[in-house]
Amino acid sequence: MGELEQAVWSPTKLKPTDSRIGPGTKVVAYCCGVFLLPDDKTLCVLVGRSKPLVPDAWISSTLKASADALLLEHQTKVAEFDDAISRKRQDNEDFYGRHSAMKKFEGFAQAQLAMKSQFQRPVVTAERLRTFMLRAVKFPQPTSGDTEKLARSAISAVAASGWPPSRDGNYAGILPGTAGHRAQGLVSWAPHSGLPSYPEVRWAVQRRLPAALRKPRSEQIGSPNFDTGAQPVEDSVQVQGFVPEANDLKDSLDDLQLDQIGDRDRVDGVRSDLKGQGFEAIAWFQPYHVWTEETWGIYFDARKLDDLALSFLDDFKSENVNGSHSLAALLAFGLTYAHELFHARVEAALSWLEINAQQPRHLRYQDRVYQALRETPDWLEEALANWSAWDWFKAPSIRSLVTRMASNIEGLDRVVEGALDLAPPGYREWRLGHHAATWRTFANQLSTANPKINSTSIGLPLESALTGPLPYDFQHADIPLRFVGSGVIADRLQSHPSTFNVPPRRELERALKRFHHSLDASGGKGGHQKWTGPDQRAFILPTRDPVSPGVFKTFLHHVGIDKATYVRQVRPNL
Repeated sequence: MGELEQAVWSPTKLKPTDSRIGPGTKVVAYCCGVFLLPDDKTLCVLVGRSKPLVPDAWISSTLKASADALLLEHQTKVAEFDDAISRKRQDNEDFYGRHSAMKKFEGFAQAQLAMKSQFQRPVVTAERLRTFMLRAVKFPQPTSGDTEKLARSAISAVAASGWPPSRDGNYAGILPGTAGHRAQGLVSWAPHSGLPSYPEVRWAVQRRLPAALRKPRSEQIGSPNFDTGAQPVEDSVQVQGFVPEANDLKDSLDDLQLDQIGDRDRVDGVRSDLKGQGFEAIAWFQPYHVWTEETWGIYFDARKLDDLALSFLDDFKSENVNGSHSLAALLAFGLTYAHELFHARVEAALSWLEINAQQPRHLRYQDRVYQALRETPDWLEEALANWSAWDWFKAPSIRSLVTRMASNIEGLDRVVEGALDLAPPGYREWRLGHHAATWRTFANQLSTANPKINSTSIGLPLESALTGPLPYDFQHADIPLRFVGSGVIADRLQSHPSTFNVPPRRELERALKRFHHSLDASGGKGGHQKWTGPDQRAFILPTRDPVSPGVFKTFLHHVGIDKATYVRQVRPNL
């Protein structure tokens, strides 16, 4: 309370610089957050003059409930203690009233009771709430307003905290309204306590082993095999990565109806493309070793994805499968995504090898193995990528799902097998994924950049780099996923809250304007823009594209909405 009263009177803290606070003035302050600082025993209580737009932003409902339970428990103990003291005091009065000879000891008994009341009274601390509190560090806020200097100051504080970095790269910064002398900022995140995350591995390669990257890295998007839509990258929306166990994909595709105009020509065309380029006719993976941070990831040709789903609908008829448009869309997206995700896993495995050996691996493998074996039966990366698509389809959760969505599951198996077989050499050898020796051979190709294992050798036991428990934490959502052009499936995935991830930067600029923010030309520096709202609160928007999940989450917090509201109410009106 003393710290709070002091802050109210301090112009560098809560007191408005242009206001007088006289005797009797009512001062209202809001508790915005409670954070645990790096020494693991000091709490930072954040108090402000403005009521938080999102009450649970910095104080979770779990923390509130736990604090309420702790306080109730404490109040019960205090009531019981006070009752016990009261009874003891009454007992003393009765005893000395009945025994006048003992009256001379009454003062001593009262003193003992007073000491017990003072020193044994129950106390409450926040110790039991520690696990529910957000972690944060303080850092000096530059008075210049230089956002680049501000970021460096925050990064230095995070590095000096001793806590692990965030798993998803999300850090939330909180700044005081006025950057006065000795003003402090706060940066909060959830430290990752598990295996090293793939984003951390990826950045370690870029920082510690720049020779492993192509110079310069490409900034354009486009399939490696053929020209596709010329949609600028800044207009490409990112969606969430999927896991086979999740129902998000099914939920977002429910009741979908494909556009069947010209379906015969489109079906014939996509089958011809599959025969010539495999699933790379539908989607492709751009590795970060070759493409920039803004352009790496998985890309789908939205129109071709619809065409593939139409091809599955046609196959349903020939195999007597009673399947819906939603099922066809699920197969088209799921099989292609699983194929491309395998390419991302290959780059992840090579990244792990690189930081262990401190030597480039990815570019060497691409030149000496992948390109050397292109369109031959020994093109194992494409064979195993197709095997991964089949493995996705046969996963118990997907199997249960498609069994409920279609009749004649044996016919559906033949439809999927036919799609995997309709491919160039390498791709159509996908059944090699059944054999453990195939995975050992491929892992040796990654490690040695040698297409062939010596005929007298069984190869190094390295296959667990792809098949076993990984020594790092790789998640599907670590890989950016975007669409080029428009299509029915792509539009649905980009407009459903469960699959929408982050918007492109230009879209977020339009959203800021919709919330009556204006661009402050003098406020942003370096790679940032400063947008000021009608309440004079500023939002800093990085100019990189697409925006990160952390920036988008901060935007939602800033305007006081959730992702579902943004997707369903804000986005359609931009």
